[in-house]
Amino acid sequence: MRVVKGKYKNTPLFVPPHTRVPSLRVKKSLFDMIGEYIEKSEILDLFSGSGSLGIEALSLGAKKVFFVDIRKKAIQFTIKNLSSVKALSYAEVFLKDVFKAIKDFFVQKYKFDAIFLDPPYYKGMSLKTLQTLDEYDILAPQGLIVVLCYYKEKVREEFSHFGIFKEKFYGDTQLKIYSRKSEESSLSGHI
Repeated sequence: MRVVKGKYKNTPLFVPPHTRVPSLRVKKSLFDMIGEYIEKSEILDLFSGSGSLGIEALSLGAKKVFFVDIRKKAIQFTIKNLSSVKALSYAEVFLKDVFKAIKDFFVQKYKFDAIFLDPPYYKGMSLKTLQTLDEYDILAPQGLIVVLCYYKEKVREEFSHFGIFKEKFYGDTQLKIYSRKSEESSLSGHI
Protein backbone atom coordinates (compact mmCIF):
# COMPACT_ATOMS: atom_id res chain seq x y z
CA MET A 1 0.00 0.00 0.00
CA ARG A 2 1.21 3.49 -0.84
CA VAL A 3 0.02 7.06 -1.30
CA VAL A 4 -1.13 7.52 -4.92
CA LYS A 5 -1.38 11.31 -5.33
CA GLY A 6 -0.14 14.64 -4.02
CA LYS A 7 2.87 15.68 -1.98
CA TYR A 8 3.31 12.26 -0.30
CA LYS A 9 2.92 10.33 -3.58
CA ASN A 10 4.56 6.86 -3.58
CA THR A 11 5.23 6.92 0.18
CA PRO A 12 4.71 3.36 1.47
CA LEU A 13 2.05 2.88 4.14
CA PHE A 14 2.10 0.18 6.80
CA VAL A 15 -1.07 -1.88 7.16
CA PRO A 16 -2.15 -3.65 10.37
CA PRO A 17 -2.74 -7.41 10.15
CA HIS A 18 -6.25 -8.52 9.15
CA THR A 19 -7.08 -5.13 7.67
CA ARG A 20 -8.63 -4.79 4.22
CA VAL A 21 -7.38 -1.71 2.42
CA PRO A 22 -8.77 -0.05 -0.70
CA SER A 23 -6.88 -1.08 -3.82
CA LEU A 24 -4.61 1.50 -5.44
CA ARG A 25 -7.04 1.58 -8.39
CA VAL A 26 -10.00 2.42 -6.14
CA LYS A 27 -8.01 5.07 -4.22
CA LYS A 28 -6.76 6.70 -7.40
CA SER A 29 -10.22 6.77 -8.95
CA LEU A 30 -11.80 8.14 -5.79
CA PHE A 31 -9.30 10.97 -5.41
CA ASP A 32 -9.43 11.72 -9.15
CA MET A 33 -13.15 12.39 -8.56
CA ILE A 34 -12.92 14.42 -5.34
CA GLY A 35 -9.29 15.61 -5.26
CA GLU A 36 -9.96 19.28 -5.96
CA TYR A 37 -12.62 19.35 -3.27
CA ILE A 38 -10.19 18.07 -0.59
CA GLU A 39 -7.80 21.04 -0.46
CA LYS A 40 -8.13 23.09 2.77
CA SER A 41 -10.96 20.88 4.02
CA GLU A 42 -11.54 19.13 7.33
CA ILE A 43 -11.98 15.38 6.93
CA LEU A 44 -13.33 12.62 9.14
CA ASP A 45 -11.90 9.14 8.39
CA LEU A 46 -14.13 6.53 10.07
CA PHE A 47 -12.98 2.89 10.41
CA SER A 48 -9.63 4.42 9.48
CA GLY A 49 -7.56 1.20 9.60
CA SER A 50 -4.07 2.17 8.42
CA GLY A 51 -5.16 5.78 7.84
CA SER A 52 -4.75 5.32 4.09
CA LEU A 53 -7.72 7.45 2.95
CA GLY A 54 -7.11 10.28 5.41
CA ILE A 55 -3.39 10.40 4.59
CA GLU A 56 -4.27 10.56 0.89
CA ALA A 57 -6.45 13.60 1.72
CA LEU A 58 -3.57 15.22 3.63
CA SER A 59 -1.33 14.55 0.64
CA LEU A 60 -3.79 16.58 -1.46
CA GLY A 61 -3.79 19.52 0.94
CA ALA A 62 -6.55 18.79 3.48
CA LYS A 63 -6.31 21.19 6.42
CA LYS A 64 -6.94 18.52 9.07
CA VAL A 65 -8.01 14.88 9.26
CA PHE A 66 -9.68 13.18 12.22
CA PHE A 67 -9.01 9.41 12.27
CA VAL A 68 -11.33 7.07 14.20
CA ASP A 69 -10.94 3.33 14.76
CA ILE A 70 -11.86 1.04 17.65
CA ARG A 71 -8.83 -1.23 17.18
CA LYS A 72 -5.70 -0.26 19.08
CA LYS A 73 -3.45 -1.84 16.43
CA ALA A 74 -5.12 0.24 13.69
CA ILE A 75 -4.53 3.43 15.66
CA GLN A 76 -0.87 2.49 16.20
CA PHE A 77 -0.42 1.98 12.44
CA THR A 78 -2.22 5.23 11.63
CA ILE A 79 0.15 7.13 13.93
CA LYS A 80 3.15 5.31 12.40
CA ASN A 81 1.98 6.24 8.88
CA LEU A 82 1.29 9.86 9.84
CA SER A 83 4.78 10.04 11.36
CA SER A 84 6.36 8.65 8.19
CA VAL A 85 4.86 11.51 6.12
CA LYS A 86 5.48 14.04 8.93
CA ALA A 87 1.77 14.92 9.15
CA LEU A 88 0.97 14.29 12.83
CA SER A 89 0.37 17.99 13.41
CA TYR A 90 -2.44 17.93 10.80
CA ALA A 91 -4.26 15.01 12.41
CA GLU A 92 -6.24 13.95 15.43
CA VAL A 93 -6.42 10.22 16.12
CA PHE A 94 -9.14 8.64 18.23
CA LEU A 95 -9.24 5.11 19.65
CA LYS A 96 -13.01 5.03 19.84
CA ASP A 97 -16.18 3.34 18.62
CA VAL A 98 -17.28 5.04 15.39
CA PHE A 99 -20.88 5.51 16.55
CA LYS A 100 -19.80 7.07 19.84
CA ALA A 101 -17.37 9.33 17.93
CA ILE A 102 -20.13 10.57 15.59
CA LYS A 103 -22.35 11.45 18.56
CA ASP A 104 -19.45 13.17 20.35
CA PHE A 105 -18.59 15.27 17.27
CA PHE A 106 -22.29 16.22 16.98
CA VAL A 107 -22.42 17.36 20.63
CA GLN A 108 -19.22 19.39 20.05
CA LYS A 109 -20.84 20.95 16.93
CA TYR A 110 -18.17 19.73 14.49
CA LYS A 111 -18.94 19.90 10.76
CA PHE A 112 -16.80 17.99 8.28
CA ASP A 113 -16.22 18.82 4.61
CA ALA A 114 -15.82 15.13 3.79
CA ILE A 115 -16.46 11.94 5.73
CA PHE A 116 -14.74 8.71 4.62
CA LEU A 117 -16.43 5.49 5.56
CA ASP A 118 -14.61 2.20 4.85
CA PRO A 119 -15.98 -0.34 7.36
CA PRO A 120 -15.27 -4.08 7.48
CA TYR A 121 -17.11 -5.97 4.74
CA TYR A 122 -20.01 -8.38 5.36
CA LYS A 123 -21.22 -6.75 8.59
CA GLY A 124 -23.82 -4.24 7.38
CA MET A 125 -21.85 -1.40 8.96
CA SER A 126 -22.16 1.00 6.00
CA LEU A 127 -25.93 1.41 6.32
CA LYS A 128 -25.82 1.60 10.12
CA THR A 129 -23.11 4.30 9.98
CA LEU A 130 -24.95 6.31 7.31
CA GLN A 131 -28.12 6.18 9.43
CA THR A 132 -26.13 7.44 12.42
CA LEU A 133 -24.60 10.25 10.32
CA ASP A 134 -28.11 11.19 9.19
CA GLU A 135 -29.39 11.29 12.77
CA TYR A 136 -26.35 13.14 14.13
CA ASP A 137 -25.69 15.59 11.31
CA ILE A 138 -21.98 16.48 11.22
CA LEU A 139 -21.71 17.12 7.47
CA ALA A 140 -20.77 20.66 6.39
CA PRO A 141 -23.18 22.51 4.05
CA GLN A 142 -21.23 21.55 0.92
CA GLY A 143 -19.88 18.33 2.38
CA LEU A 144 -19.78 14.84 0.99
CA ILE A 145 -19.70 11.32 2.38
CA VAL A 146 -17.58 8.69 0.65
CA VAL A 147 -18.50 5.05 1.28
CA LEU A 148 -16.44 2.01 0.28
CA CYS A 149 -18.36 -1.23 0.84
CA TYR A 150 -18.85 -4.75 -0.48
CA TYR A 151 -20.44 -4.69 -3.94
CA LYS A 152 -23.44 -6.78 -2.83
CA GLU A 153 -24.14 -4.73 0.28
CA LYS A 154 -27.54 -3.04 0.17
CA VAL A 155 -27.07 0.62 1.05
CA ARG A 156 -29.86 3.18 0.71
CA GLU A 157 -29.38 5.97 -1.79
CA GLU A 158 -31.43 8.63 0.01
CA PHE A 159 -31.37 9.86 3.60
CA SER A 160 -32.92 12.93 5.24
CA HIS A 161 -29.80 15.09 4.95
CA PHE A 162 -27.94 13.60 1.99
CA GLY A 163 -28.42 11.55 -1.14
CA ILE A 164 -26.35 9.62 -3.67
CA PHE A 165 -24.30 11.79 -5.98
CA LYS A 166 -22.06 9.25 -7.72
CA GLU A 167 -21.64 5.48 -7.67
CA LYS A 168 -19.03 3.14 -9.19
CA PHE A 169 -18.04 -0.51 -8.89
CA TYR A 170 -14.52 -1.94 -8.86
CA GLY A 171 -14.34 -5.73 -8.52
CA ASP A 172 -15.89 -6.55 -5.12
CA THR A 173 -15.89 -2.88 -4.02
CA GLN A 174 -18.77 -0.45 -4.34
CA LEU A 175 -17.89 3.26 -4.15
CA LYS A 176 -20.72 5.62 -3.24
CA ILE A 177 -20.44 9.38 -2.88
CA TYR A 178 -23.26 11.21 -1.10
CA SER A 179 -23.78 14.97 -1.05
CA ARG A 180 -25.96 17.15 1.14
CA LYS A 181 -29.49 17.71 -0.12
CA SER A 182 -29.94 21.40 -0.91
CA GLU A 183 -29.71 23.75 -3.87
CA GLU A 184 -26.75 25.76 -2.52
CA SER A 185 -24.57 22.70 -1.89
CA SER A 186 -24.40 21.36 -5.45
CA LEU A 187 -21.02 19.72 -6.01
CA SER A 188 -21.24 19.87 -9.78
CA GLY A 189 -18.50 22.49 -9.86
CA HIS A 190 -16.21 20.30 -7.76
CA ILE A 191 -16.55 16.77 -9.17
